[in-house]
Amino acid sequence: MATATIDSKPRVRARIAELENQLAAVQEQLQSLRRSDGGLQVILPELHDAGSGRIDAQKLAGYLGVPLKQLADALELNYKSVHRNPAAAAGQAALQPVKRAVEILHEFFGKPQTVRVWLNTPHPDLAGRSALELILANKAVTVLRILENAVAGVPV
Repeated sequence: MATATIDSKPRVRARIAELENQLAAVQEQLQSLRRSDGGLQVILPELHDAGSGRIDAQKLAGYLGVPLKQLADALELNYKSVHRNPAAAAGQAALQPVKRAVEILHEFFGKPQTVRVWLNTPHPDLAGRSALELILANKAVTVLRILENAVAGVPV
């Protein structure tokens, strides 16, 4: 009896993985249909402040998997100010390229975990550095340019 339970777990895990892949494919199809219908949409609205609609630095840092202080310092924002008001209008220009890069990656990969894996993987088009390294070196525009070119089919 115990053997049957142990033996069935790999089958259950395999079925779970299969269903997760099917779900990801259906979600991608839905996103594709939404994009093609010409309707406007906000990508990753959970990274915005509910009251103001502006990008929330704390939520963006959490999505990236980095402390708010590290993101604020990297974008040359005053940490105390950002901590007090993570969706302040003053920080939006610095946050926008990071958010847009994350949006592109989210549209491509779908899962935050996979986005973070890509962000932390060294990339040949970034001189062997990871995209997150560049973002934290206040070079999010460089990452964004590479991603936008990739989406447009423009070689690097």
